[in-house]
Amino acid sequence: MIELYHFWSSVCSVRCRMALEEKGVAWTSRYVDLFKLDQTKPEYLAINPGGVVPTLVHDGQPIRESTVINEYIDAAFKGPSLVPADPLKAARMREFTRRCEDEFPSIVKLTAVKYLLPKLRNRWSDEELAEAVKRRPLPFYQEIHGRALRGEIGPDELGQCIVTLEKLLDEMDALLDPVPWIVGEQFTLADINVAPYMYRLWALGAGKFWSPSLRPNVDAWYRRISARPSFEKAVNWPDESGGGYEEVGLGKKLESETR
Repeated sequence: MIELYHFWSSVCSVRCRMALEEKGVAWTSRYVDLFKLDQTKPEYLAINPGGVVPTLVHDGQPIRESTVINEYIDAAFKGPSLVPADPLKAARMREFTRRCEDEFPSIVKLTAVKYLLPKLRNRWSDEELAEAVKRRPLPFYQEIHGRALRGEIGPDELGQCIVTLEKLLDEMDALLDPVPWIVGEQFTLADINVAPYMYRLWALGAGKFWSPSLRPNVDAWYRRISARPSFEKAVNWPDESGGGYEEVGLGKKLESETR
């Protein structure tokens, strides 16, 4: 029995759905609606005390944290290997994944201000959201979501987030010269782990950060990875409560502006 507790647009959920698809693993969906605040309910906190998605449950055993989950998926199930056999390349894969995780707060801040908060305000009052923030178990999310709710994440801070992400994109562009994937010829978890961040940037209207003339190696990589069936299925999981990115003016309606 393989269950994935996940949410449609969660970048960490997307990467785990993608890994499961790449390995050809059949799994059961357990949808955790973040906009209904399901992640704060006692029954979910019982399997994930941090109150975050995703959680993989395999034969009753929960595995948490998306990068750990993806390494588990690769090791536990048959299918194409997503971790290089060469120890140095495996180390490079993990270095890049760690780099992405180190810059995670930048995309979380952009997401909180431009996407999460507008959608949540369509469903809850600010007073209700303030109470929900207090129920978040992890101080990291209490701080960022609380500051976003209070309007404390301003243009200067968001601008610095963009600078940080541009540095990561520059690193990616260099790594992809002249190879197709992050650590060379093999498609690995490094590609899977960064793919949802790139899709989120696109959804936020930041696709202008890569093009055939601006970071062309990143642009070619994104075209390659977005053509994979696993990516297509993972990013297009429906918003089960409705609205999608389009509800708050983001996503596909901006495609002509961001490509």
